[in-house]
Amino acid sequence: MLFGTLGFVLAASLAQQPTPVFGTPERVQAGALLAGIGRRYPSPVMQDVDGDGLADLVLGDLYGAVTVSKRLAGEGPPRFGPEEPLLASDGTELVFNNW
Repeated sequence: MLFGTLGFVLAASLAQQPTPVFGTPERVQAGALLAGIGRRYPSPVMQDVDGDGLADLVLGDLYGAVTVSKRLAGEGPPRFGPEEPLLASDGTELVFNNW
């Protein structure tokens, strides 16, 4: 479960049971910074954007900026690289207008 307002918190699901069980919430970092810090109304979603089988952190915000923090391979809790702009297939940065 991913939630938060000033930065994000990830609480991993520990069991597939009728009653959900979650681990201790941990702040989500994108590289050395808290994910979404300094952005207006960041909206997170987990999606494998690079096809490596690991869910990456995608953040959109009020101004239409969309960034990706790629999940780093390894054991333990998920770790993510720094936020990078989401790019179109031609390599240009994707920016969506607010309204």
